[in-house]
Amino acid sequence: MSKPNRVDVLLVGGGPTSLVLTNLLLRSGHKILTLEQYDKFRNGVYGRGCMFFAGSLELLDLIGIYERVADIGFIVSKSMTFKDGAQINNRGWSFVQETLDKSDTMFKFNFSLRQKHLEDALLVAIDEIDSDAVKAPTKLVHYRTVDSPDYPIIATIQDREETREVHCKYLIGADGGRSIVRQLGNFHFPGAASVHKWVRLDAVVKTDMPCSRSHFISIESKDNGNVLWCPTDSGRTRIGFVYHHHGGKITEDLIMKLAKEAVHPFTLEFIKLDWWTIYEVGQRIADTFRKGPVFLAGDAAHTHSSGAAQGMNGGMRDAVNLAWKLSGVLSGLYHEDILDTYSPERRRSAEQVIKLDKDLASLISGTIPEHFNAPPEADPYEYLNKLHSQNAMFTTGLGISYGENWINRPPRNGIQTEVKVGQRAPDGQLFRPGRATAQPLRTFVRYTGRFWVLVFAGRFEECGAKYRAFCSAIDSSRLFFPPRSTLWDFLTIFAGQGSLPPSEVIGTLPLGKVLYDHSGEVFSTYGIGETSGLVVVLRPDSIISFMTSVDGPGANELSAYFESLAGHKVGNSLSRHSGPGNVATGYEFDVEGEEVSGYLVKSDL
Repeated sequence: MSKPNRVDVLLVGGGPTSLVLTNLLLRSGHKILTLEQYDKFRNGVYGRGCMFFAGSLELLDLIGIYERVADIGFIVSKSMTFKDGAQINNRGWSFVQETLDKSDTMFKFNFSLRQKHLEDALLVAIDEIDSDAVKAPTKLVHYRTVDSPDYPIIATIQDREETREVHCKYLIGADGGRSIVRQLGNFHFPGAASVHKWVRLDAVVKTDMPCSRSHFISIESKDNGNVLWCPTDSGRTRIGFVYHHHGGKITEDLIMKLAKEAVHPFTLEFIKLDWWTIYEVGQRIADTFRKGPVFLAGDAAHTHSSGAAQGMNGGMRDAVNLAWKLSGVLSGLYHEDILDTYSPERRRSAEQVIKLDKDLASLISGTIPEHFNAPPEADPYEYLNKLHSQNAMFTTGLGISYGENWINRPPRNGIQTEVKVGQRAPDGQLFRPGRATAQPLRTFVRYTGRFWVLVFAGRFEECGAKYRAFCSAIDSSRLFFPPRSTLWDFLTIFAGQGSLPPSEVIGTLPLGKVLYDHSGEVFSTYGIGETSGLVVVLRPDSIISFMTSVDGPGANELSAYFESLAGHKVGNSLSRHSGPGNVATGYEFDVEGEEVSGYLVKSDL
């Protein structure tokens, strides 16, 4: 074997989950090696995931990738549903647009883009930082853990030329449903396959179906379930339907024949069939997403049908959740215990997907689940529509939330707001000094790996004195100077308008950039009084993690919050093993805010 390599993180898998992690970790200055066992980057594999919901588009925009694919994908903001060739209103995917129209997101559409194009964009971004970070075709053969404080994992990898060893601090399996990392690590992967099989294909087609290149279409068929019709990039269309064929050889011609039957009474002519697959619908989830220095993400951690289009969307959320935590630990900024929050946060979300997916897969296939207790002649597509509508915020990614833990801490001092810790931070239109046009809040809180401290400072006249006092308290705290200050960035948000230099108006240098809420809409959305103000802390993934007051003990509470995340200084570095503090009872909440389970969380406050 050749001389072993040493890297901070070894990633296995070449899909979006792994590549998002690779990109973010490289941007933070870490040494990364990512393995893809197939030569798909050169050959170009199409198919697989193709639908991005608003929450995922926000994530891609947050990490600076959306602009790289914005001109390629197909924007879908309208939907139609047909039954026996006639249009049916308020069915199918109409729930998505209804939800987006009511939301504060700037992405009021779905984005149809085949997975390959996102992977290509991520590979370009990665190559701009480190052209040697991704190796394909190269596979993981084996790994073992050793008693080493620096590189506890030794992995054996194989490419076309040699087999060699790589020493790493952490290993991440983002290598799909048949994950070798999961198998070698003996992660339990319980679950079951259903009786349903689905066909998915991408093709250039001609049809007499109305709006076939402008709308997301559902066809409520008698024999092929709820047929999927989705225009996507490069003139292609993604078509999906239930597979009932038994016996005989499955061929490309058979797939095209079945597709024509599925969209009847509309006609369908194939110009070019790019890709097709038949797969068995099943739902599985690993019992944990972490064992020591080994992590699972994406399909390696959880698998389900494509019925709610959550596979690629959920995998990217896994990636961003893990990236900032792992980067902070590698940089010596956080307790290693912060990594303990990854599995509970993301596993809870995956459980929600799988619970939903079991019912969706059945209803899409034309069968009403027994626990619905439906009457004999009930229409499965009516139940499908209700299920979609009830879970719309979760499906679009705007309702994803995490329970309270030692990162996500509720206010202790009776602060009442319209937002909660663990939730996505609402967006809103804000102005920079002197600008005539507003910009979304999210454009100011891009992913840097740091927390964002939003100081909603209220109006100058009523809140100027307490804002100056807050700034003074921050300036006097050693915590807010290097090296700890690399944990966060500040933004100050005033209610009203302003054109003079903020320091001249308020009598002190502001904390971070200054933004103005001209209409008061953002203050209202967050439930913050314009004469009281509030401090809202966002995690690097734009999840609200902490809130405190601008006046009184606010600065001290903010300092204590970050001190507990950063841990105790030992020499010139932070201890990897200093614990995060006392244990208190907390609760996990689902996306509708209902308490679903109690468990222990860690808290210093």
